[in-house]
Amino acid sequence: MRCRHAGSAIALMTFSISGAACFDVHMVDPGPAVLDDFEDGDLTPSVRPFGDWSCAVYTPDAPLDCALAEGFQSATGLSVAFSITDPPDGDQQHGVVQIATYADTPIDLTGSSVITFDVRLTNVTSFPTSAQMRLELLCSTAIGENGAALGDFVVIQTVPFAAEWSSLSLAISNFGPAQWRPGSLQGGTPACLRVVDGFQFVFDAALPDGETGAGVFSIDNVRLR
Repeated sequence: MRCRHAGSAIALMTFSISGAACFDVHMVDPGPAVLDDFEDGDLTPSVRPFGDWSCAVYTPDAPLDCALAEGFQSATGLSVAFSITDPPDGDQQHGVVQIATYADTPIDLTGSSVITFDVRLTNVTSFPTSAQMRLELLCSTAIGENGAALGDFVVIQTVPFAAEWSSLSLAISNFGPAQWRPGSLQGGTPACLRVVDGFQFVFDAALPDGETGAGVFSIDNVRLR
């Protein structure tokens, strides 16, 4: 930005007395909001109001210990060792392992464009080709078409996984309702994205009936842009 200089002493004095100023304003990109890179050595995300990370397996349901371990090109990431058994009952249960953080107050993600993170799944045993990893955004206060809060509504994206670290970038606009979740949302997916109160990193082992699988599920450098 250029300033015009006064052409006389009188004009210069008037400019000075009036206190007018001319200056450049440079917008500074603050960079991505770091939900957590785990380098502070604890389980508390950097973005408030999200609480400590938790780890668990479901069907059967059991808590697991989250562990701070070597991350992706960094000293620290978050990992959980797990074992999943599909009960021999003639029905595939789709047991999963999950790393998650939840907030008492939701945040609006419609101002963000992407979520980036690093992930890996180190197999102790092999899993079927139908196994999948996904990121679920929970919007527990979102209102359904019947006017009531749905409680556990999520929008998801399914992503590839591998035994080596992968760096992924998911467009916020590509999240959509889970096929297995009945009920629709007033305002659709954008309504959920405005009130996100949970990030759930999920590995669905897709084990056949009666089989067991185990591994180590890891994430690192979770950021919003």
